[in-house]
Order: sequence, then C-alpha cells, then structure tokens
Amino acid sequence: MRIAVKEVVPAFVGQIDDFPFEAMDERVIGELRAAWTAYPILRFRNVAIGDREQIAFSHALGRPVLHPRQLQQGKNEEFPEILVISNKKKADGTAAGDLGDGEVNWHTDTWFVERPPSAAILRAIELPQEGGNTYFANMYAAYAALPASLKSRLVGLSIHHQTVIDGRGEVRLGMTRPASPNYADWPGVDHPILRRHAQSGKTGLYLGGSRKHQSIVGMAQDEASLLLDELWARATDSAHVWGQEWRPGDMMMWDNRCALHRRDPFDPGAIRLMHRTTVEGERPMAAW
Repeated sequence: MRIAVKEVVPAFVGQIDDFPFEAMDERVIGELRAAWTAYPILRFRNVAIGDREQIAFSHALGRPVLHPRQLQQGKNEEFPEILVISNKKKADGTAAGDLGDGEVNWHTDTWFVERPPSAAILRAIELPQEGGNTYFANMYAAYAALPASLKSRLVGLSIHHQTVIDGRGEVRLGMTRPASPNYADWPGVDHPILRRHAQSGKTGLYLGGSRKHQSIVGMAQDEASLLLDELWARATDSAHVWGQEWRPGDMMMWDNRCALHRRDPFDPGAIRLMHRTTVEGERPMAAW
C-alpha cells in the first residue's frame, strides 16, 4: 500500500497523513478511490500544495464541475476550477469569496441539478482562531437507523428540488421567483429520497438542501412538510454527525452522494480562506 488510512469514525471518516500528491500514479489513485469508498469523508493532514496540485488531484477522481457561485463571488480569476470560500473583501469592499462568516446550514452540494457532484475537496489556506468548523452527517447511518415502517414508506418517493431559491433564500442567477406559493410547481429536478451509491452499493438518504422550499412528488404539501421535517431531524441527529476542527495543512474530501455538511459561524474580524474543487457525479440512482 502506498497510502495509509487511519480510521477516525468506522465506515465514515478516515485520515491520510502526507498524501503523495507529487506521485499520483494509477496505483495511488486506485488506493485513494478504495479508501474513499470505505470512508466517504477523508481528512488529509500536512497538505502543502497549491491550486494547480489541488486541481490535478481533483482531475484524478473525475471531470471538474463549476459551482454556480464560481460565476459570482467565489470566482477565481486564475483557476476557474477553484471556488473561493472566504469572508475576505476586495479593495472596493465587495466580497472576495463566497459564504462570508455566517453559519451555513445542512446541505449536500449542488443538489438541484440532474447530475449532482460526487466529490468536493476543500483546502484550508487561512483559518480563524476559533469557529468555522465543518460538520458531516452520515446518510448511510441515518437510513440504517430508520424504523422499518418509515423505510417502507419512502420507497418510490422523490423530493422535488426547486432551482429558483438557493440555500440562503436568494434568487439564483438568471432565475425569477414564480408567483405560485406551491414549490411543487416551480422549476426544478426530482431525485429519489433513497439513493443507492454507485460504488459502495449502499443505501442512504438523499435530502439535498434548502428544506424550506422542498416538496415531495405527488404528495400534498402539508403531508410532505411533516415527512420532510422528520427526515431532516433524523438525518442530522447527533448520533450520525462528526465535526472537523480545522488546523493548518488540512484538506477535506467528502462524498456528496452519502453525506450532508454544514459550517459554524466565526468572528467577522477573523479571516477564513478556503479553496474548493468539485468533481462531477452521476444522476442519483433509486434504491428500490
């Protein structure tokens, strides 16, 4: 083995120290993929690479995709594959990165497209003294813990993920808010609630993000809201959550197909600068 994985949380979080970014041959990439299937959340420690190396690392996993915010505040002028996540300001006072210093609620990345991304890779560049931690919720474990009756009820159900309002409640670039108060009528994409992972074959919950604006295909909104509230509460139960306390040299890679994540707020007077790359995924496959 060229890389060694330390288990942090069984079947969920693994850690790789001193990953050989400079020697990524087919064998290393194969071991990386196997580790990522075993541990959907991978923490890399002692990372001393730049944007070019991070992009090359991402390419080894698949084709890079752009997050919508890479066309706005999160744009990196030199490397378009990089999403800048920061509360820094430009000389004119405008945002030099995306997401600011506030809390970021539970979500999986870019859930509102036909083929949501598989991997997200987030590298720490500047960190605040405290706060800004990232938390991950295990959707395999959340599904496994559901009562049998609820598992049966979810078979055949899909969430309608509208594409108008983002996770912050803002209208997305190029979209107009519909007059209808029924989110089921809004433009969007439907994904199964029970998702089978393309590599592991395991079943997990797939809830996306922006709970407030979700609906369930073919279900009355009142009934759907109650069910969605229950699912989000179960999915983010502390029993399924692990927290990453960032330190210099850390880089996280997570699997959007079987995990949710969120971020703590931090002191607006501190600086947090992270660079993220994203790898394409496949259309969610129903687990029924």
